Formats: sequence, C-alpha cells, structure tokens
Amino acid sequence: MNRKGHIIGGALFWVLIIGFYYWFGELLTEYSIWIMLSFFSSQFGAQLPDYDILWKKLLPHRNILTHSFILPALLTIPIYFMTTEMRFLLPIFAMYLIGHASHLFLDLFPKGWEGSALVHFWWKNEKGRKTMNGTASFMFLLTNGLIILAGGIIFLFFFAKWAAL
Repeated sequence: MNRKGHIIGGALFWVLIIGFYYWFGELLTEYSIWIMLSFFSSQFGAQLPDYDILWKKLLPHRNILTHSFILPALLTIPIYFMTTEMRFLLPIFAMYLIGHASHLFLDLFPKGWEGSALVHFWWKNEKGRKTMNGTASFMFLLTNGLIILAGGIIFLFFFAKWAAL
C-alpha cells in the first residue's frame, strides 16, 4: 500500500471508530477539539510505520519494530503516568493506536507476498537480512494490528469513564 492509501485508510478507520464510539458510547461533544486532534493523531499513526523508509540504513522497510505493537507501546507508555489533568490526551493516544492498526491491516493486502511485502528483522546474518515467509508475515501483521486496535479501543473506553468523573 502506498502513502496515499494509508492516509485514506487511516481517515476511514478514524471515521468508523468515532462513528461507532459516538453511536454506541457517550462521546461528549464538549471534547470536540480533542476529537479533531485525534484525527491528526490517527493520520500520524497511519503513516508512522513507513517512516522506516527514511532510515533505510538502520531499519529495513516493513521491519518488526515499526510494524508491530512495540513502537506504539513505547509511544503510549506516558499514559500510565498521566495525572488527572492530563487525561484529555487519552483519545489522542487512542486514535494514534487506531491509525497505526489501520496501517498494519492495509499492509495485509500487498500485490504479492514477496520482497518488501514480507516482514523483516532489523539484523542481518551471513545470508543477508532475516525475513519471515508470507504466511508468517500475514499472521504477524494481523495479530499485531488486532493488539494495537484493541489497545486503542480500550483507551477510548477508559476516556469515557474518566471524562464522566
């Protein structure tokens, strides 16, 4: 998937999640500024995994660091240290996770499971770079996408509970 596809996919995931959250949850309209910021956050999440292209010398494209739950987990660690006054940031982090998950889900549909469509390890051995096969890459992306999506939905759920306090 190219960058334009990930931008559109991230926006569609954002609309879908916000729509479901609004319809089934209690999305408070007084938090509309944070909903807007969450859109930009979801776009950042939808594009961040492919930033490894900028760092080709350090990381191969579609590597296990940027295309797994590891990077989102590192970026959302500050949530555990939030004070009550900082809880307004929760939907922004949640939508970053949902955007990141959308990227992984869209990567499940390459033209073929070979070359850069496969998930790569960042280290090399004597035979070159280490790469998962097509089935393992598919399962890796699907599993990590589901973990990240679940994390985003859980953060949105907790935001509704915290906002009601």
